[in-house]
Amino acid sequence: MDKKIPPHKEVALSEINANYKGDSATQQCERLLAGLRLFSLNTFEASRALSIYYPPARIFTLREQGHPIDTIWETIIDENGGRHRVGCYVLRRSI
Repeated sequence: MDKKIPPHKEVALSEINANYKGDSATQQCERLLAGLRLFSLNTFEASRALSIYYPPARIFTLREQGHPIDTIWETIIDENGGRHRVGCYVLRRSI
């Protein structure tokens, strides 16, 4: 997967950033949950587009709060051409 965030996600995540400002863990969780309600997000996207310093910690918190989030591993290529295995997070939908 390329390091770039798809345009449709970039627009939506930019709107989330505008609506959920701040650097606290609570605010980061709010941004991440808002993003996960729209689509899956990988660690790169959460970090870069949602200003979440350490996405796995926020995922842990959301899971502790009872949100059913799965992790799917994927490989991305960073800005320097390096390959990285990152988590892609998916919020399971209620039936």
